Amino acid sequence: MGIRDILKRIVSKDKKIVITGLDNAGKTTMVSFLQTGTFIEHTPTMGKEQVTLEVQGVRIDLVDMGGQRDFRSMWQGELDDAQFAIFMVDAADRARFKEAKTELNKISSLLQKIPLMVLANKYDKKDVASIKEIIEALGLQELSSFEIVPISCKTGYNIVKAFRKIYYKLTGSQLKKRLQPKALTIFDKGGVPLTSTSSEDVLKGGLFAAITSFIKESFKSELSQLKLEGNTIIFKKSKNFMGSIVIDDSEYKNLDEAEQGLDELLCHLENMCPEAEEDKIDEEKLKFLVEQYSTNLIE
Repeated sequence: MGIRDILKRIVSKDKKIVITGLDNAGKTTMVSFLQTGTFIEHTPTMGKEQVTLEVQGVRIDLVDMGGQRDFRSMWQGELDDAQFAIFMVDAADRARFKEAKTELNKISSLLQKIPLMVLANKYDKKDVASIKEIIEALGLQELSSFEIVPISCKTGYNIVKAFRKIYYKLTGSQLKKRLQPKALTIFDKGGVPLTSTSSEDVLKGGLFAAITSFIKESFKSELSQLKLEGNTIIFKKSKNFMGSIVIDDSEYKNLDEAEQGLDELLCHLENMCPEAEEDKIDEEKLKFLVEQYSTNLIE
């Protein structure tokens, strides 16, 4: 299942989610990641921007509030009739934690009426504050209730995990992730494996050898599927990469969702690795990107 499909399962009736936080926290980037499945640069939001999603006949409003000082007074009016609040914080910008706390305190009375999730963004960076540090710096323990999730609106890290939690807060029901692949592997266009990630130790011996052999023969043709050892292995390709995803036949039947999830990952890698056009692939960077994005695909 791709990120966009997972979003389509989030809400069961009309809901309004208001996204607040300081400027440059990543609010608009998160909304566009949910829409496109990849990272897109954005200019600062002026005032507010609203994205309306039709989810199986249900209207969902994601209201992205501008974070500059001139627009923060608008937050309260939008939160007044919201069913859920998100407060985004740049986990790498410790110098603005005090400012973020001040703005969060201004809307704290409204947050007693609706669920609050704090999204600690930019966890793709190395020097970020710990969750404990953010809780203390923003005084979150003083609020009646909250939940905090580390994410990256650039790499997609934990985006789906966050919205699974939002779904539960909104509906009281668990959002089940139907796609639970056992493993995925990314190859270069020559069929050389670059990085793999898995929920269990499955990429060993005959299975991985069969995947590698098949994919080397398949780049110039339409990639398809391979059944082996009780698994279905799905193969997809983009301009500069190929990918495989391993599905347990006994647990999963909807292969279209698996194909879409792999397609979105490959498109994301093409977007984030423009150097691949010149056959200059940074394997450490690629490994990191796959690990971050796969938090939405593999538990």
